[in-house]
Amino acid sequence: MKLSTAHSTVKICSVLVIIQTIRILLSQKLLSFLEKTNLTIDTVSMAAMVFLTLVILFAAKELEVSFSFLPEIRTSRQKKIYGIITAVVLLLIASTVFVTRDASTGAVLTLLYSTIVTPVFEELIFRGYVWNALRESGKSEFQTYIFSTILFALWHLGYADVIWLKISLLGTGENLLFIMLMKVAVGLFFGIIVGFVRYKTKSTYAAMLMHAAMNVFGR
Repeated sequence: MKLSTAHSTVKICSVLVIIQTIRILLSQKLLSFLEKTNLTIDTVSMAAMVFLTLVILFAAKELEVSFSFLPEIRTSRQKKIYGIITAVVLLLIASTVFVTRDASTGAVLTLLYSTIVTPVFEELIFRGYVWNALRESGKSEFQTYIFSTILFALWHLGYADVIWLKISLLGTGENLLFIMLMKVAVGLFFGIIVGFVRYKTKSTYAAMLMHAAMNVFGR
């Protein structure tokens, strides 16, 4: 069992490194054709995430990998609750444009990037693939929650390329190391909450909704 768990952990970490590496290489290649601005950086980052999400979904279908996406709905009341929560989150996202009074292309793009694209991308990976892979390796539900949360926090180190590009644009000499440590800390905080939702609901979709709602306020 220990060998199986260790092998599974190495496999999971390898997959995460590969995904982040492809995202970085793809983003850097696309940005080489564009002038680097906050808008182009966010646009390219979002495009890379969308592309990788589609690749992950296709690979999962071919390999018959489960994401435990849909919640276990046994009653019409549960169906209504999920429907209401979904509507509330979507309304929250849409209302942000009116609350901030900023409907510029950059603002809308950032909103879509942080509240839809990123939650879908990251939750499919962590509360979907990683969670189920850890469970299949023999870890308990609680161990899976803890370990996936730690991996999710460390995952944010992989966004150093985006942070570095944005720091370069500012030219104010911010400390990249400090910012990345803060990203890990925020990732840990988000992972604890979103992971707990996954732990209680057994649903990746529910985790996506929570992630999206939190990103409305924490992006």
